[in-house]
Amino acid sequence: MAAKMLRHSALTTCLLWASTAFAGYNPDTSDNIAIYWGQNSAGVTGTGKAQKSLSEYCSSAEVDIIPIAFVSSFNPIKVDLSNMADDKNIAEEIKSCQSAGKTILVSLGGATFNSGPSSTENARSLADQIWNMFGPTGNNSSEQRPFGDAVVDGFDLDIEAPLPNMAPFAARLREHMDQANGSGGQKFYLSAAPQCPFPDQNNKDMLQGNDAVAFDFVMVQFYNNPTCDIRVFDGSTDPTKAGFNMAQWDEWARSSKNPKAKVFLGVPGGPTAVGPSQKASYKAPDALKPIIAYSKKFESFGGVMVWDMSQVWANPNFLDGLSKDVKSQPAASQNAAEQKTRRAHQREWLS
Repeated sequence: MAAKMLRHSALTTCLLWASTAFAGYNPDTSDNIAIYWGQNSAGVTGTGKAQKSLSEYCSSAEVDIIPIAFVSSFNPIKVDLSNMADDKNIAEEIKSCQSAGKTILVSLGGATFNSGPSSTENARSLADQIWNMFGPTGNNSSEQRPFGDAVVDGFDLDIEAPLPNMAPFAARLREHMDQANGSGGQKFYLSAAPQCPFPDQNNKDMLQGNDAVAFDFVMVQFYNNPTCDIRVFDGSTDPTKAGFNMAQWDEWARSSKNPKAKVFLGVPGGPTAVGPSQKASYKAPDALKPIIAYSKKFESFGGVMVWDMSQVWANPNFLDGLSKDVKSQPAASQNAAEQKTRRAHQREWLS
């Protein structure tokens, strides 16, 4: 019995290690979970709920992607990590998280990011600076690196104001990443976090039209938007009639500059992750379950994004419940009639 117990314990430990070590963004699945870290939104209003250092969260097998929020300004380029601003170990923590299989992004933007590049030339120059500050080392750049020798796995653009010249900025970042990806080694990703109204006016130029950029995935904020977010999901056969527009974002993804782009369902991680007037756009895992099941029917669905880490850790059982639904097998494909009806709605929206 003792030998059997020992073998079982070793196997369990190995499986737990594997589930953690091999976490990370997988573009071929619909079970990714991304959680923003850096802004301490729960700690701002709740005593004892302050976010911990990045490494505290990287042992969680449920978390695949961690966007670090935010690069909060272009002039000057500034990193704001709230109560972790003086964390001297951030470089080692990033590398430790990557060793545990996590995909670590730097997110640029946020609610206070309100000044875009002054011109196309300035946009390209700023993208070069950002790449030199957070991308691969050894390029002989004189730029200061906020995360030392840690090299992040890509960039997220959380643009929440109508800023100029963001499309050429994103395009230049894409150039750098494509070149690096072409040489093998570390894989770099580009994501965006638009609001759910389609098209999102603050991100339209980057996502559509002649200046559109190839994004690997978008983490759509299906909260704080009462016309299209998760609060309007009514569980009917066709939630699009109520305004829930995952179908529009699926159509965008498949016709975008990158037809393999994935769409994440963005949700709040706790009741205080949204403002008092938007509390209806927070839903507990039981209420999210049918929304996730519906979203999995779309071929572009890539998983769930959550704002933010401090909220999730202050909300007991939220992540466990969410993970069970996100990481379960996708629902069976809709029948031909349902698919035909859905695509007809998509064509109407995009026309």
